[in-house]
Amino acid sequence: MRTWLAAVLLFTLCVSLSMNIYLWVNLKQHNDKAYELEASYEHRLEDNAKHNSDVNIESKEKPFTNTRSRDFKGVNTPSSKIKALGASSSQIDQDRLSALTTLLNNGQYALLATELTNNLKIDPLNESLLLLEGELIELTKPLPTALVHYYDLAELPLSSETLTFIDTKIATLYQQAQTQLSKDEQWELVARLNEPLYQRIPDAKHYTLNLAEAYAYQQKLTLMEDVLAALPSNDRDANIIRNKAYGMRDMANIDNTPSESELAPSDVDAARYQTRVALQRIGDQYRLDAKALNQKANMILDTGASTTAISSRLFARLGRMRNLTFIGNFNVRTASGTIEAPLVQIPRFYFAGYEFNDVSAIVLPEDALPDADGLLGMNVLGQFDFAIMPQSSELSLTKRN
Repeated sequence: MRTWLAAVLLFTLCVSLSMNIYLWVNLKQHNDKAYELEASYEHRLEDNAKHNSDVNIESKEKPFTNTRSRDFKGVNTPSSKIKALGASSSQIDQDRLSALTTLLNNGQYALLATELTNNLKIDPLNESLLLLEGELIELTKPLPTALVHYYDLAELPLSSETLTFIDTKIATLYQQAQTQLSKDEQWELVARLNEPLYQRIPDAKHYTLNLAEAYAYQQKLTLMEDVLAALPSNDRDANIIRNKAYGMRDMANIDNTPSESELAPSDVDAARYQTRVALQRIGDQYRLDAKALNQKANMILDTGASTTAISSRLFARLGRMRNLTFIGNFNVRTASGTIEAPLVQIPRFYFAGYEFNDVSAIVLPEDALPDADGLLGMNVLGQFDFAIMPQSSELSLTKRN
């Protein structure tokens, strides 16, 4: 009996021990698995935190610094990798943007300026609005002001595509104006174009040289030297400008004889002129006929005007900007004082039987030219040896080679 009872107790003890071992093993496996899941979760949290920290550090690193080259010959993308703040977060819809663009196209500049100001207060980094504002400034402010504004935009954290567009815009606007004004020898306007850019980007060599050259042609030698002082004394380009400037000064001191246009031609001289143009004398003015594109124009002959000018009425007849290239707005001197006026490029201009391509002209308000279509200036007349013949009211011309 005792033997049987002992066997039962031993069996019960073995079964209980086996069950405990089984439960212990399963519990350990469950805890190990839970620990692994927890460790994996914590590891993912650490990775996410590290990633977010990297993104925050990257986005806070000099957000308003633009390290792109200022040389207009090259267009580079910005070093910052900040995401553009524009399309997805914009608070202005396409219909609204289209309405603002319509205001620009219709010439409702004052209303557009007000609307842009209000919208940019809500969404100050909206790229479409900023570019529309830049275009408005191009049309309503002096060109140097518009270029400086684009340089300011280039310092904002905008998308690489927008920054590239701005770089291209600066290069195109500047080069177009610089080329046209230099071609027409409008050195005062060349200086006005480059002065604010030289101050804004003092290490841009092309602004330095172009400003110094404008001063050289105007014989403002002290200003020329002040500008060239920013370059090394042995800079080849700077010394070319210096030599040109001092050479012009020396020639002016030697040759004090009046120019051919100031003298009535002798019989021999008159005989060699190829063309004579009839002049109409009104008071102390001489007028002649010309043609801009397909529009006839009665122009005042003005040998003291460096640039040809057209009236706002002729400008309207020419179809505004659809037929003319807009160079930019400039402050120009007139008989009644300095005014702000647009400079445009006329594709074809006809005078004295000659055709001229891409003639620049200042658009003057109606009160500046009340009864004429424009002024014929030296950017056209300067291509001839010419003389006014008061007795016969004619202009004698020989085209220069």
